[in-house]
Amino acid sequence: MAGLLALTACSGPDPAPPPSSAPPVFASEEEALSAVTETYQEYMRISNAILLDGGLEVQRIDVIVGKELAEFEHGSLVELATAGKTMVGAPTLISTHLSEWYSSPDSLGVIAKAKSCIDLSTVDVLDAAGNSTVRPDRPRTRTWAYDVGTGNKEQTELVLMNHVAVAEGESCEI
Repeated sequence: MAGLLALTACSGPDPAPPPSSAPPVFASEEEALSAVTETYQEYMRISNAILLDGGLEVQRIDVIVGKELAEFEHGSLVELATAGKTMVGAPTLISTHLSEWYSSPDSLGVIAKAKSCIDLSTVDVLDAAGNSTVRPDRPRTRTWAYDVGTGNKEQTELVLMNHVAVAEGESCEI
């Protein structure tokens, strides 16, 4: 009996049970909108830097996009560089609309769905000779729909999971 008491006396308190679920990603819609907007702005900043550099070091985009989107982005950015095109100017984020947001990721890892409208009026794409390749009648704005998910340890906290143009025009369509 003394041996049994000795074993019991040496053991510490029972470990805390593991959490039943991960803490919420967003506490409110306002927090979700702010985080999604910041994520999209960072995506634009990195993408623009790569484009201004003529499509060099495309892997820089990997910190802000999911794996499938990274493959697409690499192809697009390399295509631009291979064609000898460079971009000048920078797109401007006009507005973001949060379509859906979740307190935890869904089965695909998505935590928010949004649309952002971008002003392209100050952006030009030049060929190797320095001539503009932008159509004179190009719409001033483009609206993009995208999903945001959580990043891994080599990425930012939130990443774009997909990205598709849904509208172009003289004003935003969100």
